This record gives sequence, C-alpha cells and structure tokens, in this order.
Amino acid sequence: MIAVYIILALIGLLAAVMAVNTVRKKPIATAMQSPQPFDLDKDKLAENLSGMIKFKTVTSSTTQGCDKDAFLGLHAYIERTYPLLHKTLEKEVVNTYSLLYKWAGSGSDKKPFLMMAHMDVVPVDERTADKWTYGAFSGAVADGYVWGRGALDMKGQLVAVLESVEYLIGQGYAPKRDIYIAIGHDEESMGTLGAQKIVDRLTEKDVRLDFVIDEGGVMMDGKLMNMDAMVAAVGICEKGYADIRLIAESAGGHASRPPKQTAVGALAKAIVALEKHHMKPTLNKPLEYMLFAVGGYMKFPLNVIASNLFLTKPLLLKGLGAGSTGAAMVRTTAAPTMLKGASASNTLAERAEAVVNFRISPDDTVDDLMAHIKNTVGDAIKLEIIQAYEPSGVSDTNSEAYKIIKGTIHAMFPEYVVSPYLMVAATDSRRYASVTDGIYRFQPFRSMADDLDTIHAANERMHIDSLREGVEFFARLVKKADE
Repeated sequence: MIAVYIILALIGLLAAVMAVNTVRKKPIATAMQSPQPFDLDKDKLAENLSGMIKFKTVTSSTTQGCDKDAFLGLHAYIERTYPLLHKTLEKEVVNTYSLLYKWAGSGSDKKPFLMMAHMDVVPVDERTADKWTYGAFSGAVADGYVWGRGALDMKGQLVAVLESVEYLIGQGYAPKRDIYIAIGHDEESMGTLGAQKIVDRLTEKDVRLDFVIDEGGVMMDGKLMNMDAMVAAVGICEKGYADIRLIAESAGGHASRPPKQTAVGALAKAIVALEKHHMKPTLNKPLEYMLFAVGGYMKFPLNVIASNLFLTKPLLLKGLGAGSTGAAMVRTTAAPTMLKGASASNTLAERAEAVVNFRISPDDTVDDLMAHIKNTVGDAIKLEIIQAYEPSGVSDTNSEAYKIIKGTIHAMFPEYVVSPYLMVAATDSRRYASVTDGIYRFQPFRSMADDLDTIHAANERMHIDSLREGVEFFARLVKKADE
C-alpha cells in the first residue's frame, strides 16, 4: 500500500511541476503602441517594383544561360531608379550579373553588416499561363497589389532594401558603421555564380561581417501553431540540401517478355522504401529555441507539451512527424522529383533513374544521409550525388545582431511574437558562413501570411501596404544597427 501512495505522490508531484512550468512560460501582457510611420510614397514604391518585375531575369545555372539584356537592363533600371544610392555607395559588378554595394560609415568599431536579395526568378510554366489574373511579367498594379513573378521571391525585398537606403540618404542620414548590399543573380539555381562569387570577393577584401539578413522567415498567423498571437519567424538555421540520383539497371529487351525484376520495378521499390523509411526525428536546436519563444502562447495541450520537453519530447516528435509541415521541422525529408526509364513504351529500360531531393536536418549530415539511403534501397541501386550541402550552422539568438533584428520587428510590428525558426528551404545566405557567424533570414511583409502559396506559382503578388512596411523595416534596421 505504501508503494501505491508513493507512486500517486510522484504522479502528483510531476503534474505540479508540469503545471508550474506551463504557468511560468505564460507571457506577460504588455502595452503595444504602433510607431509613427515614415513618410513614404507607397504608389511610387509600387511603380518601382512593377518596373523591376517587367525584366524577365529568369534564373540560370550558367552565365551563358542568362538573358543578358534582361539582367543588364535591370542593372540600368536600378541605377536610374535609385540615384542617391548610386551617388553615395560604392558599386561593384561581380561575375557579370551580380551586384555588391558598400555604404561607407563615418567611423565605428562595429563590424559591417550586409543586407541581401536576389534579382533572378524562377521560370513561368507556359501551361499555367492562363491561371494568372495579370500577366506573369506584367508588373500590374491592381487590387492593392503588385503582380508578377518575383514580387515575393524576391524583387519585393530587393526593392525594400534599395528604397530604404535611398530614403535614408534623402533624409540626410549617414551610417557610422559600413553597410553592404549584395544582390545575387542565380539564387534559384543554387547561387554558385552569384552569391558565392560575392562571398569570394568579400574574402579577397578581408571583410568580416557582423551579420547578414536575407529572405526566409515570414510573418504568419499563430493559429498554425495553435496560438492566438501573430508570429514573426526569424530563420536562424537552414536545412542541408541534396539531389541524389538513384539508378537501377537490367538487361533490357522487348516489353512482351519482362523478367521477374525490371529496372523500373527495382527503382520503384527503392523510391517506395525511401518514402516509407524515414530518418530519425530529433528536437533540433532551432526547433527547441522556437518552442521556448512561442510555447507560452500556445493553447492547451500544446502549451503543456512545449513547456515540459524533458518529459514530452517523444510525444512532440511523434505528433510533428505525422504531418508534412511538422516532419520538415524534425527530420530529414525525401521528395522524389524526377523519373526516367525507357525511350519507348514497348521497350524494357536498361537503365532507370530517379532524382530524389533531400532536405537535411540540422542533426544529420550528408554522410548520415548517404548511409541511410544505402541501407534503405540496398546494394542493387547505384547512387550518384548530383549536389549536396550540409545544414548551416545555428546562429546565436543571444547575439547583438539578433537583438537588433528582434528589436526592429517589435518597433514595426509590436503585436507580433518574434521567434527563431528552422528554414526548410535553401537560400543564398548559407554561402556567407565563411565571412560571418550571424546569418538571419526574415521577410517583413505581413501580406505573405495570405499569399505565401503564390511563390513559384501563378498569381505571385506583393501587397502595396506590405511593401511600404518592408521599406520602413529596413530603414529602421539600418538606424538601430548604428545605435
């Protein structure tokens, strides 16, 4: 009987500890005051973004594949549109199409920081051209939006960065620390020719950056995380990336006499095995930091789970792993994207190929991934690494740089909860790890909460009010970084 009492007492004690932890995480309500907005002409901002969208700067993995007229035409447009910036900043063209600007400071012991964007966009699928309300490269300004490919990804942020500098110069502002602006031209093709060459150039000039801010984390409705608050997610880490080719081979022949196992059949089994057998989910650091930031805002029972990870971690990982969005946060994911078999319908393939795209968890490595694939598909399937990148490092959330970004978000959007975030997609920013320890990813556009699904899709658009707020955000960021 004593043992029963002891067990009940321990259960009661555990429940009490969990309740206390949950209550301690509950946020304290604070008064929120929206700032006095800057005097910005949002119609002019919309017009300038519209003009950028009209340049068909479609991405390419080769310099020769770039539309020279489009990219150089955009260069000229930027120079015409931002005369104060070009009069004040030092401009350098990197590898024909990318741009690097330096805004020299008047003198500070602080290291410079860098604002990023990219000018290239993904192609438009002509088969879906009729789904666009306005032409994909029309730059139409209508219904409160600027429409077109690149409006969100990421000519909108490019405009916001350039406009913020133009505005500040016009106000007579001069920074104390050096500030760089980097504009890549092949981010959508992995950034080898653009961002990497810019990083190489910074290295040659012996530039060490305090921090970098790029696209990535977005402003979202907290209901997605069972919260009554809005969330501004700041990416502090980026998953790794790998394109792996799977190859199955057989003797081939006529399709009327198929063997017991065809190359296509063997390949199909391998793909199904990869989709069925996942790498182990883990509570990686970015996810842990995010739960620490937002856990107190969650509703029951998620607030209890997030506040007591010492006990609830297995339950959390199982729950998140059950859905596609959650799974991307806790484990390495596999997505078969390309298939190739025989050249004719009545011919057995001598070689069948599939490309599988993997996004690698911060707790895994490329070597871990390759070992998992080999163990899952067996020795009969050959593997080729097309390209592979390790996960990025995790940027410090206690750094002065993170506090600058967080403080700027709070100043602009006081009703939002700022949270660290694991970036599941790839950006140019990962290439800057050799020149800075602080890489942060954030897009200050509220309308993205509603329009996120238009990125790389039909009807991509940027709300004009959001564009204005984005310009003000970067202007405030520059000033706060100088304090």
